[in-house]
Amino acid sequence: MTHSTSTPRAWVPWIALLIVLVVAGALVYYVALQPTGTGIVKEYKPLEHRVVDHTEYFREEGITKYEGSKTCIECHEDEVREFFHSYHYQLVSMNEGINGAARPFGGKLALNDFCLSMFINNGSKVLNWIGYIKLKKAPEGYEELVGSFTGLTGCSMCHGVGMGLPPSQEPSEEQLENIDCLACHAKPDVYLSGPLGIKKGYKNVTKDEKGRWRYVVNIPVDKIAKSIVDVPYSQNCLACHAFSGGGPHLKRPNLGPDLMDPELAAKFDVHFREGLGCVDCHRGGGHEFATSAADTWSREGEAVECSDCHGEKPHRGIGGLFLNKFHKRVACQTCHIPYIAHGEYPTEYYRDWSKATFLPEHKRWKFSIPDPETGDTGKWHLFSNLKPVYAWYNGSRQVYIFPEKVDPIPLEEVKEKIGGAIKASEIKAANGRILGAVYYVKPLGGRDDPDSKIYPFKIHAAILPYSVKDKVIVPIKVGAAFATGNVTLATLLGAKAAGVEWKPGDYVLYIRYMQVNHGVQPAEKALECLDCHGPTVRRMPWGELGYGIYPEVAFTTILVAIIAVVLLAAWKIYTRIKSTKT
Repeated sequence: MTHSTSTPRAWVPWIALLIVLVVAGALVYYVALQPTGTGIVKEYKPLEHRVVDHTEYFREEGITKYEGSKTCIECHEDEVREFFHSYHYQLVSMNEGINGAARPFGGKLALNDFCLSMFINNGSKVLNWIGYIKLKKAPEGYEELVGSFTGLTGCSMCHGVGMGLPPSQEPSEEQLENIDCLACHAKPDVYLSGPLGIKKGYKNVTKDEKGRWRYVVNIPVDKIAKSIVDVPYSQNCLACHAFSGGGPHLKRPNLGPDLMDPELAAKFDVHFREGLGCVDCHRGGGHEFATSAADTWSREGEAVECSDCHGEKPHRGIGGLFLNKFHKRVACQTCHIPYIAHGEYPTEYYRDWSKATFLPEHKRWKFSIPDPETGDTGKWHLFSNLKPVYAWYNGSRQVYIFPEKVDPIPLEEVKEKIGGAIKASEIKAANGRILGAVYYVKPLGGRDDPDSKIYPFKIHAAILPYSVKDKVIVPIKVGAAFATGNVTLATLLGAKAAGVEWKPGDYVLYIRYMQVNHGVQPAEKALECLDCHGPTVRRMPWGELGYGIYPEVAFTTILVAIIAVVLLAAWKIYTRIKSTKT
């Protein structure tokens, strides 16, 4: 019996090797290197801004000046009443998950880390609200500036869309006529509210017949009549929100003047590039603008989520399958907003209320911000292009609410980096001692909580006065600080008004986690696998998140295993080719 044998053709192993290499390369490309495409399951058509000319109506009714909602209420009483009860006027809404309970909270009841308290006694007594702040004291060489307007009219510049009266819960005639309708419903090239409106001279303050400070609008009524719009522009919103905290982009992470300029906005946030604006995500039905961030308080209706447009499985391709499967506990913002303050304007990470620095160009004093390298308090140090801090968040938060008693924790326990430049334990008060740290807002959640996701945060810290006797953060009369530079005096005035005792020099580090939701980058600029799963810890604090070193070890092991299999297969094919030739 004869057995026939056949020798494999020499090119067959080479084809096999090529196939292995192509398949391996494709897997590496799609899983590790290719930017993930974002699928859109619901197209959002940007809202249109329609001008509603009121010229004829104003002429018929003999309206010669704009006086807030007093001018509008005859035809729009339902809308005025609706807005009166909204967060943007009342500065309070019902919040779930604050210190384990549901309670009304908001700017009216808060003692925050930027400008402290507007009201005390559960919102019933004004502390910092409205006025015409003039410089009362200046350092040597600047005495001629004393008496100058500082450009500040109080917290009401930003908080509360009104004409100057503090918000009341009762809708009296006077209160219903106290709303600034044009803040949202005027073309932004004609009128803007907030600090930008003060700076541009669109509005200012004066005293009414009862001696109360009120805002007045300095725009001719015929010009106003031709510029009334039904839907706010983004610039209307940003005139306040982009300048909160006392300056451009100081407060809200990635919510700055970049978004007011169409060219800059297109580079800064992909949604603005696509023609969307503030009210496209914050729709404002019934004058309600819901938010869901850990450090915001407007809980009116349901906030828009990324999945409302992009679905629960937004990533496409082979790499997308991997992302959709294994990243359900990671918020979209975590990968798609890699940096804070990545545009033209830096943002603030901490401020020191123990001392004031004189700013001659603004004709006022300001809290000091020590330079993180030199400790120089004469320099206002801000930060750009910084990585966020990552933490679990399940919708609930730990919040300090004045006048609740609180014991500061040791600074050594505060591991977060403030501003990505210095550790909190290294911050020193310019004019006193820091007794420890207190969390103003801290998100709650964890790896074992199925409702938690990993979110990006900006951590802001402020050195604020603390009463050792009463165990509370002490409010400051901030207008006095801006006018005189005497922060000690301003704090003693705030302490007296609040009925607490303060020893000059006693401070704590007051810390707020500020959720990063804006400044979304295109898919090609999103974080890639190795940014978080590299062989060394780079972005993600896996230990603090409850994972240990597993995410790095596991991902690196998988990559090494894939490379080893490919190399082993290539080696076997190579040896087969070599033996065949032999």
